[in-house]
Amino acid sequence: MPLKDIPKMTEDQEPSRNQKLKWILSGIFIFALIMGPGPGLYLVNDFAAAGGTLIGVPALYAWAVFWFAVEAGVVITAYLTIWRDKAE
Repeated sequence: MPLKDIPKMTEDQEPSRNQKLKWILSGIFIFALIMGPGPGLYLVNDFAAAGGTLIGVPALYAWAVFWFAVEAGVVITAYLTIWRDKAE
């Protein structure tokens, strides 16, 4: 069957171009939710207990702020790419 005989997909049938991005952002967000306040704290707990700081900020605080920034980045990226109306 030649390629020209294959029917084209309509816009309603076409898979979303953002589908892969949706899964990637979802995975990053869930990973950040786990690593920020959850078991990820054990990775820096010994360093923080010894009085460790990162750029002058207590390690546990810096850890939580970093993962919050990751989550905020995911939300902003989703807003700018996925959550847009087609009319815009």
